[in-house]
Amino acid sequence: ATYMTVLNDPPREHGFWINAMALLFGIVLLLPIAGRLSDRTGRLRNMIAGAVCVGILGPLMLSVISKGSSVQAFFAQWWIGVFLSLFGGPMNAWMVEQFPAKYRLTSVAVGYDLAHCTASAFSPLVATVLFQNYGPLAPGIIYPVFAVISLIGMFISTKYRHGADVENDANVEPLLSEDDRASLHIT
Repeated sequence: ATYMTVLNDPPREHGFWINAMALLFGIVLLLPIAGRLSDRTGRLRNMIAGAVCVGILGPLMLSVISKGSSVQAFFAQWWIGVFLSLFGGPMNAWMVEQFPAKYRLTSVAVGYDLAHCTASAFSPLVATVLFQNYGPLAPGIIYPVFAVISLIGMFISTKYRHGADVENDANVEPLLSEDDRASLHIT
């Protein structure tokens, strides 16, 4: 919203609401669907697709946000949300599957929190500096940088699931059968 209402020239009217609605429809509502999709297609497939799409198309979507109409800005942000949902939907389950139970809490908490705090803390500053020094489309470089870092992290991580090495998470049977999952639904 700050990009559209403060940095963009001319400022985008209703930037906050465009951002809020794109967040609601692009991430909040789609995140659980993307997680469920990863149960069927594999966590890595979803996460790779999300990271690659946001890395390649993120800068293009920023261009649409900066030059297009409010409707175009909404849909550009919505697409970014869809890509982030593909990555974020399966992320928590994927992280849990990376570590044996003995180390899981510390490993996930430290790794995730350090990455999240670093990215969240410095991205607005970096985007503003890029914008001021190189122009309105320069902050788009942040998308491919974080996408590449995420892909590298996924590929170098050691895979564990209940003490066994797993080569392809798409071939692993779910922990709960369909009947077990159905019995967990509250009616």
